[in-house]
Amino acid sequence: MPFKVDFYILLKPKVSIITPFLNAAACVTKLIENIQAQTFEDWELLMVDDDSLDEGGLLVTKAALQDSRIKALSSPKIRDDRSRIGPWFARNHGLKNAEADLIAFLDVDDLWHPQKLEFQVEVHENHEVGVTYTNFFAFDLETRKINSHRMFPHQVTSKSFLSHNPIPISTSMISKSLVGHGFKPTYLEDYCFWLEVSKRVNGKGIRNLDKTLCYYGEHFKNRNRNKFSSLIHSHQAYLDAGFGFMQSKLCCARWVLHHGLRVIKSRISKSPQQFDTIDRHLSHIYD
Repeated sequence: MPFKVDFYILLKPKVSIITPFLNAAACVTKLIENIQAQTFEDWELLMVDDDSLDEGGLLVTKAALQDSRIKALSSPKIRDDRSRIGPWFARNHGLKNAEADLIAFLDVDDLWHPQKLEFQVEVHENHEVGVTYTNFFAFDLETRKINSHRMFPHQVTSKSFLSHNPIPISTSMISKSLVGHGFKPTYLEDYCFWLEVSKRVNGKGIRNLDKTLCYYGEHFKNRNRNKFSSLIHSHQAYLDAGFGFMQSKLCCARWVLHHGLRVIKSRISKSPQQFDTIDRHLSHIYD
């Protein structure tokens, strides 16, 4: 085993990557290989098994034996029914075990460009920056073909979150000091999380790298495929974030307007795509 891997046992890692997974044996190996290909190597990967019934947990355990930066964790067995609402419980367990001052989240069906951590860590050297995020390609998990390209504003404020979530969880990196109490027991735990974080960070402290460094895996199990259901859950996220009843209703109206305009825009004009698969983009080197 290369010495550089064992060396990380002795030092606090720069970045803790948190990945919850449930019955994801088909994805975990590719995700681990994707993280090991990062140009920035000073990380720990906390893979949190959320009561899987397949061999995903075993695959992670084997990988952890071969690379000391990988930590195979399991969600605590003592838990109530609320802990089964999405991955919030497993994310929080990962946060409790994270050693680094910078936290990155990566869902098990998503992937990163090899330079993602490198670029984000560099920006976080400016201590006025508390949160960074990137653009992403949505791709078909089976064929790896790119379906769409999502671009996000360079900077956002707390008002930016009142109609939609402009920070997809797998694109993000955050200073651990801003995490607060972590994720709440709600279906859209990531949206609720950013609503809370945005109250603690001003616009200059949240920054988009303006690079496409993440790949969002699309498949029939995606939780946000049903937009009506997403609207209902968004309303609950506003309430969970402490918004009043009328303010939550107003945010839902903004949500409908935002997503309606997105659909119209996507049908009117579609920009030509430079890359047809994520594999072609994975080999692309940013300056």
